[in-house]
Amino acid sequence: MPYSPHSGQPVVLIVEDDEDVRDLVAHSLGRRGFEVLAAADNSGAEAICRERAGRIDILIADLSLPGEVPGELARWVASIYPSIKIVYLSGIPRHVALSSGLVQATAPYLEKPVNPEVLAGTLTSLLPRAKVASDDW
Repeated sequence: MPYSPHSGQPVVLIVEDDEDVRDLVAHSLGRRGFEVLAAADNSGAEAICRERAGRIDILIADLSLPGEVPGELARWVASIYPSIKIVYLSGIPRHVALSSGLVQATAPYLEKPVNPEVLAGTLTSLLPRAKVASDDW
């Protein structure tokens, strides 16, 4: 994976209340070269964000976490880490999320169930590319 603004793999935080979905996504992304952190709810995600001190490249946020205001976590993370990329992965249809103002039209948004290759491709497209030295050609 041509990524190296930090040392190591790109770091992804998955926030998903369904343990099976969370585990499947984490396993799938781990096999594709991502370092994966996972939380079941906003408080777990916030603790991970504070612990990592900004060393998270992408947040995968579910919009329908029980007991949470939809989109609240993504807004909080973006306010603290403005350079983090956010991908919404939700069972809420995209048109509903857009029409209700939960996400912006330009936000990466994937509906569940998601194909692992599509998810990995979406994440990879958000990462900066490592620069190739001219003498490598």
